[in-house]
Amino acid sequence: MIAPLRCQAEARRLGKGFKRSGQHTHGHMPKPSNMRELVESKKFLFFGGKGGVGKTTMASTTATWLADHGYKTLIVATDPTISLSAIYEQEISETEVVPIGSTGNLYGLNINPKKAMGVFQTRMNEMMEGFSTMFGSELLSTPCTEEIAAFDQFVSYMADTEHDKVVFDTAPTGHTLRELSMPFDWSGYIANQIESRKEMSEALGFIYDEAMIADLRKEKERYDAAVRALSDGETSAFNLVLLPEKLPVDETERAAEDLGTFGIHVRSLIINEVIPRDVLQGNWFLERRRETQDKYLKQIDEKFKDLIRAEVPLFESDIYGVENLRKVGKVLYG
Repeated sequence: MIAPLRCQAEARRLGKGFKRSGQHTHGHMPKPSNMRELVESKKFLFFGGKGGVGKTTMASTTATWLADHGYKTLIVATDPTISLSAIYEQEISETEVVPIGSTGNLYGLNINPKKAMGVFQTRMNEMMEGFSTMFGSELLSTPCTEEIAAFDQFVSYMADTEHDKVVFDTAPTGHTLRELSMPFDWSGYIANQIESRKEMSEALGFIYDEAMIADLRKEKERYDAAVRALSDGETSAFNLVLLPEKLPVDETERAAEDLGTFGIHVRSLIINEVIPRDVLQGNWFLERRRETQDKYLKQIDEKFKDLIRAEVPLFESDIYGVENLRKVGKVLYG
């Protein structure tokens, strides 16, 4: 994987000149007041946060709860370092959607950037066929092709019509922000390609290929639709997971601001691993840890008072397997 800033800069360079769309908001939808109302009212649910805070657990919990409550649900992992297979205790494919468990309502996919890159390159090569290598070669030689390919696959699930709900388990915050910039930047790149193909065809005496330009326009429409879906508060909700500790709180505040630059507003916070008061029982260490947590819980309430906030207790054992996910789901959603 290339250096993050280099990849982000490359995407923006190729998409130079593209103006980002504003946020799509609609005033007639009632505002959800709790986590259950939120997840039941949105089609696309994103879970993000600092690495190690439990975002995969919360995404999987949400997908499991929705499936148990009658929603045909797909969970898509975009974090290459995390495997849904481990948390669900079954093999989940990196190339195709597979059923999870025996509910009949839950499906999963682990997006593998390396495998996605092969599919992406084949499709792009076919689309660019017939033009000089000066057309399109820049796209496939960019150092961040792997990230672009992974997001290209991600975009296809933003147009999903087969499931009632799509839950995205995203990569750690910084990586996710780069991924979310891709549809904006690559829509701009494709728009520039359409225009430059016209100009170069005229300058070099090539026959203008309307069919190929039509393919490029379809690609741009895919990315534009992803932009609209990501920033549409009626259909999508971005949820951040954090621990009641200094670094996660600080990173969550920065992430919420950065997401806002894309017109994506965080809808909820899930504060994970809160020590239950009923286990303190005079234990000095636990009492001190809970005092520290209380300090940050107060900060969270003050900093994010306009967001839905939910606390998940620290459980006595690891959370994996459907039954344990259901325990967490009962806390979050009832």
